[in-house]
Amino acid sequence: MADRLKVDGTELDKFYRDLTRARDSFTALQKVLRDAGVQGLGTDDLDRACDRFQEDWHYGAKEIADQIGELTAITKKAKEDFHEVDVALTKALEKSTGKSTGQRKGTAK
Repeated sequence: MADRLKVDGTELDKFYRDLTRARDSFTALQKVLRDAGVQGLGTDDLDRACDRFQEDWHYGAKEIADQIGELTAITKKAKEDFHEVDVALTKALEKSTGKSTGQRKGTAK
């Protein structure tokens, strides 16, 4: 099983950065929707429809940003946990074989 267990730290870092950018984009969208004015674009019906759209998307963008934020935190924690397990496994392997694996303490990724 150990030969199939592999975590690509570089890809996990990229995923974390992508999630952070997505969360920031939705947060910026919330600000734009909050600050945008729609009055006077056309008829009263169009103004009301634009207002409803802004209200709906403001809520939706906030929910999406919150969920992306939660996923970002989970991803960061998973990377930290994988690193911690990797370091512990390296130490256990060195101890059991009496040999160094070539990695210095805390350098496993």
